[in-house]
Amino acid sequence: MKRVTVIAGQGSQNYGEKLTYMQVSEILKDKAMEFITPMTLHDALKSIRTSNGIIFAGRRVRNGVDALDVVNLALELEKPVFLFGVELGDMGKTGLKRFSTSLMSPLVSGFLTDAPSVKWALFWSKRKIEVGADLAHIYLLNHVKRKKAKYAVFAPRIMGTLHKYKEYNWFPKVDVRIIVANPMDSSIAVEVSRHVKTDEIVILSDAEDIMDTVANAKFVVSERFHVSLTAESFGVPFIHIGRRAMRYFGEKFIDNFSIPDDVEVALTFSKLSDEIPSFYSDFNNEVQIRYERMLKELERFLLLI
Repeated sequence: MKRVTVIAGQGSQNYGEKLTYMQVSEILKDKAMEFITPMTLHDALKSIRTSNGIIFAGRRVRNGVDALDVVNLALELEKPVFLFGVELGDMGKTGLKRFSTSLMSPLVSGFLTDAPSVKWALFWSKRKIEVGADLAHIYLLNHVKRKKAKYAVFAPRIMGTLHKYKEYNWFPKVDVRIIVANPMDSSIAVEVSRHVKTDEIVILSDAEDIMDTVANAKFVVSERFHVSLTAESFGVPFIHIGRRAMRYFGEKFIDNFSIPDDVEVALTFSKLSDEIPSFYSDFNNEVQIRYERMLKELERFLLLI
C-alpha cells in the first residue's frame, strides 16, 4: 500500500491550522492508501524517507517545527509533493518563493514539484497565483448552521489595536463574546473584556466553539485573520481591524476593513448590518469552484505517486 506523509498543522494550537487539519482529515479519510500525520520533526523526517509522497497543507507540526523543513527534505529525496491550503501572504517570507514549482490549492493555482536538481532554478512568480481560499474556509462552509443571534464577537490580537481603547462608548449595547483564536491573545482578551460595556463576557478558545460562536454572531470585530474568514464564510457582517487579511480578500470586502492609522474604529459600525450581501455568497461560490479543481488535482497526484 502507498504511504503518504501529511503535514496539515497537526498538533497546532492555531485556530486556522486546527480547521485546516480537520478538513484535510476529511478529504483523505476514504482514500485507499496509508496516510502518516507525524507529530514531531523526528517522526516527520522518518516517515518522509519511507513515503511515496508528501502532502503539505499546514505551516507547522508540534513544537513549532516549520513544515518547510520537511518539504525541503522531501525534495532532496526526490519525493513528489502536493501543496494546498497555504496562506498566500506568507509565501515570500517562509521561503516558498524558492521552489521551482507550479502551486496547487484553493489559494494558489497548480503544485507538483520539479526535480530537486532544478528546484532553485526559477523564482516563485506572482503570475502563478490565483487568489481564492484555504482549506479552513471550505471546512467552515460545510460545518456550521447559522442561527439568528443578537450578540457580537470580538477577536483581539496581542499586537492589535482593540486593547488600546479604554472605553467602548461607541460600541452598540449588545452581549459580547470575546474569543481567543490563539492562546497568546488570552491576556489581551481579558484586558478588552474590562472595557466593554455589556452584561456578559465569554472567552472562548476551543476551535469548534469559536467556529460556532462566530458563525452565529450578529456581527464580528476581529484582529485575527481566520476569525474574519469564519465570519465571511457564513455571511456574518464583520470588521477586520488592520491590513493583514486584505491579502486574502483583495478588493471584494474593502468595506469590511478598518486600518487603525487611517480610520477611527467607531466609524466602521455604520458598515455593519443584519443583511447578508450577495457578494458573500458569490465569493464562496468562487471558492467552491477552486476547491473542486484542487480535489481533482489531488486525485491525479495520488494516482501518479
